[in-house]
Amino acid sequence: MAFSDSAGKFWQVDLTSRLGAHTATHQGALACFIFAGLAVLGFFLLGWSAGFGTPAGIAVMIGAGLEFVVAMIAGLRLRTGKGAYWGMATAVLATLELIGKIVAISIGGIVIGGLVLVYLVNGIRGALALKRGQGFTDDATEVFE
Repeated sequence: MAFSDSAGKFWQVDLTSRLGAHTATHQGALACFIFAGLAVLGFFLLGWSAGFGTPAGIAVMIGAGLEFVVAMIAGLRLRTGKGAYWGMATAVLATLELIGKIVAISIGGIVIGGLVLVYLVNGIRGALALKRGQGFTDDATEVFE
């Protein structure tokens, strides 16, 4: 993994090389897929508890379905090294989910949501670095290989 320091902190990624930026986008894609899985879980659990045919249950299922679709598109795009804007949309949804978990005082949800959001933001940063495509330190060494 391409981290910016030897300690390997997961919230600090190396965006000075293409490998580091690709690693960040792959981690962001993984975070999107985890978020999509949580949306599917919420779709079935909250839809079942509210009642699949009730207006509240339908609203929950529509919201969870929207989260799933946006997160899957963002994950697939980030996996290719692109998709910064889809990642930003997913980050907004993940932030809203995290605020809901904080209000509900769900410790497990706060931890998982916080980790997903950190990895997702790093993935967005990596995608933006790849989009700019300038200033990578490994570009200078490719000339001499």
